[in-house]
Amino acid sequence: MELKETLLKNKKYITMFLITGILFARCNLGLYYGGVYVLINLLFNGLAALFCALLFTTDKVPMKKALISPAIVWILLFSTMVFIYGHFKLFTAADYYSRMITIMTALPAILILTLLFYNKDDVFDILSVSGSVIIITTLITSLCYDYVWGEWLMGMYSRVGSTPAGGVIDTGNLVLILLIPIFYQLIILRKVKQYLWITIIGIFEIIATGAKSSAFPIVFVFAIMIIGASDDIKIIRRNLIILIVLGVAAFAAIMVVPPLYGVLGYRIAELFTGMASSGEPDLHTSTGQRMAMMAGFKAHFWESPIWGHGFYSFREMPYSAIEEYHEGTEIAYRHVQLHMNFLEVLFSYGIVGFVLYYWFPVYVAIKAFKSNKTAKIMVFSIMISFFFMDLGIDMYYKYLLPYYSYFLAYFFMIKGQRNGFKAVKG
Repeated sequence: MELKETLLKNKKYITMFLITGILFARCNLGLYYGGVYVLINLLFNGLAALFCALLFTTDKVPMKKALISPAIVWILLFSTMVFIYGHFKLFTAADYYSRMITIMTALPAILILTLLFYNKDDVFDILSVSGSVIIITTLITSLCYDYVWGEWLMGMYSRVGSTPAGGVIDTGNLVLILLIPIFYQLIILRKVKQYLWITIIGIFEIIATGAKSSAFPIVFVFAIMIIGASDDIKIIRRNLIILIVLGVAAFAAIMVVPPLYGVLGYRIAELFTGMASSGEPDLHTSTGQRMAMMAGFKAHFWESPIWGHGFYSFREMPYSAIEEYHEGTEIAYRHVQLHMNFLEVLFSYGIVGFVLYYWFPVYVAIKAFKSNKTAKIMVFSIMISFFFMDLGIDMYYKYLLPYYSYFLAYFFMIKGQRNGFKAVKG
């Protein structure tokens, strides 16, 4: 009994530890290398499940609010569709599906959502502390794992940030989502001393990854925060002007300073050059490859628009041999998936699957208009970030991040409703 009381008394700090552990295991270590990496994921998920069970014995309402919800309906419906398509190889012979990945993607998101409902009054402290720790562990893990950091010491600057859980884009996207509650603490609650240092480190990590999908949304997230920080139009206008000036200065630095250009600037230049080109896509560039992918999508999507072509079927098609690589002295082309979540979901699962995946974030965004200011700030910051992320990479299958983020948005939307956390009997 004393142990139970001690655990409940320290609910906030145990939740910080568990969420940090789940995110570290899934988003830093990942599942790809199996063995001990999978065991660490199972350990933190198991501890979180046990703690949720303990909390349920004292108060059933928060768990009911978390589990009997549109969020759970969404993740179960879409995960079931992915399972049916992937496991039974509907419409394609692609053999990439893993039930373990599906379970270890859905389960952590559900556990985190449940823990948040039990800590609704401490959520910003929990997310900010956990986020700060994961930003640091991501940097340390990357320094140990990504050999490209060594090239920086020799004055050769290129994209860095890979971890066992994913590549540089994945790291940039993760850090941006982790920074959103920290931005709120910094800009809205004005906790500068506590969170300025981790904000600087996080932005450095995003720039170092060279990920456009996480670098571009920062400006929009800051704008949302600035608009939400005050009701005084003059102050908002002044802060937006300051943001625009800083944004222009940062853009100029990225395009002019050699290390910044070598990491991110050249990719921005390549993006605009590729989009302005009217000729054949240049398969030597990332933008050219993506334009070729979109051309293949447009040419073949309508062959099966309702139910799609099957789990990750695009990379099975002959027209997906797009990514150039070398086999000795010979140039070859590797088959690739569509590097855009919108198109990958559409091509794989058709219009039905697209609706099953995207109805939930749309539902949360619409409902957020009836929530309070804090909810609007958090929900729209997450949604604008994921709009850019879904333009840059397909995340629906292997990544915890979209489910964690959309559940986070759902939590804030519910919390921001006038009677969102009103106790109910049962």
